[in-house]
Amino acid sequence: MDAWLVDLDEHAWSPAHRTGQGGTARATPEEDRRAAEFTCASTTRRFLRARLVVRQLLGERLAVSPAELRVAHTPDGKPFLPDHPHLHINWSRSERLLLLAAADTGPIGVDIERLRPVPAAMDALATIYPALPVTADPETFFPAWTLLEASVKATGLGLARGAKDVDLAFGPGGTVSLRGILGHGPSDAWFGRTEPLEACGALPAAVAAVVTRDRPPVSLNLLLGRDGPGRATAPQDEPAPFVLTL
Repeated sequence: MDAWLVDLDEHAWSPAHRTGQGGTARATPEEDRRAAEFTCASTTRRFLRARLVVRQLLGERLAVSPAELRVAHTPDGKPFLPDHPHLHINWSRSERLLLLAAADTGPIGVDIERLRPVPAAMDALATIYPALPVTADPETFFPAWTLLEASVKATGLGLARGAKDVDLAFGPGGTVSLRGILGHGPSDAWFGRTEPLEACGALPAAVAAVVTRDRPPVSLNLLLGRDGPGRATAPQDEPAPFVLTL
C-alpha cells in the first residue's frame, strides 16, 4: 500500500496541467463542469489540483502517462481504474489537504478532516451511527467520523447505506477502533485506524483514517512543499506531522 499526503496550496503546479501539455494530466470536461459550480476561487483551485495530482501520482505509481490514466467512479461514487483493476484506490480532501492511497491487496478507504468546531457534533454522529454509546466522549467525534467514512468508502456504499454495517469500538480517552464491517467478510479481514495530524507551519491540525483488507505494509509519502512528487519532505526544520502506522 502506498499513501500520499499532499498540501494542495504548496504542491508544484503548472498551467500545463490544465491543458495537458507535455503529457501531464489535464482536467476532464466533467471536472471543469464541477469546478465551475464553486463560488470560491480557492475551493475551485484545490478541487482541480486534487484531481490532477491524483492522476499524476497514480500514473507514476503505475509507470503510465498521467494524461492516459483513466479514473472512473461506480454509481455510488467509489473511484477505480478501468485499465488497472488490480490497483485499488481512494482519496479524501479537506480544504488544502489531500490524502490519497493505493493498494494491491484489496479494497481501501481513506478519509481526512481538518479539526474544527462542529455544532452538535455528537448528535450528527448519532444520526449516522445510531449505535453510538451515550457515554461517548465528544473527543471521539473526528476519529469516529473519519473511520466511518473510510469504512464505507472501502465497501463503496457511502454513509447513507453503509454506516449501519460498520462496527466501531469506543475506548477510554476518546479512542475509536474498527471491529469489523458486517456483511463484508470476516471481521478480522478488515483493519482500520485513525491518526492525528498535528498543525505544522501553515498546515491545519487534522485527523486521518484508513481502512484496508488485512494489514498491508504501507509506504507514506509526504508532499508538503514545492519539490513535487517523489520528494517526501516537510517544511524545513519542522518534523513530518503525519505518521501512518498499520
